[in-house]
Amino acid sequence: MARRATGSLYESRGAWFLSISLGSRVHLRLVTCSDRGQAELRQQVIVGLIEQLRVADKEAAILPVCRQAAAADDELLPAIQKLVGGLVVGSERVVPKPSPQTVIETVKPTVTLREFGSSWTTNQLAAQYRGRIRSIDHTENARRLEKHVYPIIFRGRAVGDIPLNDFNLDVADHVLAQPTLPEGSLRHVAQCLHRALKLAVYPVRLLERSPFPAGWLPPANGLKERGYLYPAEEAALMRAREVPLVWRLFFGCLAREGLRRENAATLEWSNLSLERGHLVLDRTKNGRGASWMMDAGTTEALRRWRTICPSMTWVFPAEALPRYRRRRGGQPIHVNHAAETLRRALKFAGVEREKLYQNGNNRLQLRAHDLRATFVTLALACGKPEDWVMQRTGHSSSTMLSRYRREAKTAQELNLGWLSPLHQIIPEFAEL
Repeated sequence: MARRATGSLYESRGAWFLSISLGSRVHLRLVTCSDRGQAELRQQVIVGLIEQLRVADKEAAILPVCRQAAAADDELLPAIQKLVGGLVVGSERVVPKPSPQTVIETVKPTVTLREFGSSWTTNQLAAQYRGRIRSIDHTENARRLEKHVYPIIFRGRAVGDIPLNDFNLDVADHVLAQPTLPEGSLRHVAQCLHRALKLAVYPVRLLERSPFPAGWLPPANGLKERGYLYPAEEAALMRAREVPLVWRLFFGCLAREGLRRENAATLEWSNLSLERGHLVLDRTKNGRGASWMMDAGTTEALRRWRTICPSMTWVFPAEALPRYRRRRGGQPIHVNHAAETLRRALKFAGVEREKLYQNGNNRLQLRAHDLRATFVTLALACGKPEDWVMQRTGHSSSTMLSRYRREAKTAQELNLGWLSPLHQIIPEFAEL
């Protein structure tokens, strides 16, 4: 019999690991352990499971069971111990020399789509499978799954509650057939499902194969014409006192700095060095950070805003809105419907250009995201180099900027120029 395996604990980058010899040295991340005491308890459990399996001559099951026990939470761990106990006494039927995949499916057969999807969109899987799963901003993926997948009812139960082993092509096709799923979101939702199930096959190894055949993904949506604001239109919006000041400042910063809507909404005062006009983002959609020198007018507007801002934490707090909901106190403004807010604000400001409000087969009406398009288009038209633009937008290649070049050329021919200084064009700040 092999020498008793006890292993050793060590901490790396805030996570606890158990290094143990199972023929070869294996490093198990103790996912739910946050201190040495918890890690030592989990070490004792894993060592005990190894001894039980060796006594029962279940060597092939040791490594998969150890991996599952290392990753399990307090609710799942007793089920793993019960399973191993059943293997030892023979109440659990397993084939001789079971494959690791068979053992994993036996250990955790009831992982639901919601549970697995949540572990993916919260980057728990990325932490567990470093180098194989990228840690990125999953805000949109999580929103799509919560809205268009998990609550859909299929044969009497919510799709989110269906175990991964039972999730099949019929369920997926039922989700995509729902009338509540917008045509423009069809491929995005399908991609979320496709990616999640692919990860369940590898590296997580909960499934033998994905239920999706080649060619299942809907075709990519054709590019539609999109709008951007002219400087005169944006100036009219900034002057419109009927629109809450925090919304005007929010839209003005998007147009002048090229921020994504989600990054701007969660911007904290700690991200800004207003003495130098320096903005620092720890994380963006592509998983990387970013920093740049802000427009001088934006910096001065934010300096003046800070003197009257009702939050010491958020740059755009919910409390700054008139009649804000008390349950949102201490949080940033809610931006899920920022597009409707923007178009309504432009109407208040007297901006009547029809193309901004048209929505058809070949055109999208103006969205909050198109304030980034405003930034890119006007910046290129004013002669800013591509790397200057990409530093602010986070685009990884000039190919992503190519769709803006035609409009930038038109803006240059129209001599539209750049946007007015924010601290001067917003009357409340000009008066300060």
